[in-house]
Amino acid sequence: MAEDTLRILDRSLDEEVDAWFDDSSRSDPTAEVPPRFVLVAGTPVSGKTRLRRDKFTQGFVTVDAGDIFRRLEQGEILDFPGEFEWMLDLIGPMVVERAIAERRHIVTEVFGCDQDEIAALLNLMKAIGYKTELAFVRSSAEQAELWNQSRGPDNISSYFTDRFNVRWLTEAARAHASAQGET
Repeated sequence: MAEDTLRILDRSLDEEVDAWFDDSSRSDPTAEVPPRFVLVAGTPVSGKTRLRRDKFTQGFVTVDAGDIFRRLEQGEILDFPGEFEWMLDLIGPMVVERAIAERRHIVTEVFGCDQDEIAALLNLMKAIGYKTELAFVRSSAEQAELWNQSRGPDNISSYFTDRFNVRWLTEAARAHASAQGET
């Protein structure tokens, strides 16, 4: 095997999970205010990621397969999910399960292809004690076209990440509800 074709990804699983947490995402367990779950949804190239990063970075655990992927690829431009799919499906659920167990504020973004699936997720999050919020984003066709033309190769559309984000959150919320006897 040629030396230039050998890549070694030496990462700590704990560090990859911990990267998504800081103290600002903790809800106050002494207050009677539930943790927040914000679901950013919208049409293609409408500014979902811009809104999420502008308004919901500080104070939230971000659940986004694209962000986890970009951290794993370490600056390389690779096809999503590609060779990292198995790592995404390891790290993503661990982030979500910990966030829910610790009652952290959570934000995710979705394309929203399956409205029933999104409604079920919102109901599950509410059932496990989260205040659910929906931030729907849309832009003009002209603005979307401009953003799409300037989209870099490291900007992964929620069209591709939606299935990961929704599945991870749904499965973790169901498991939490089951453990609490809520379903």
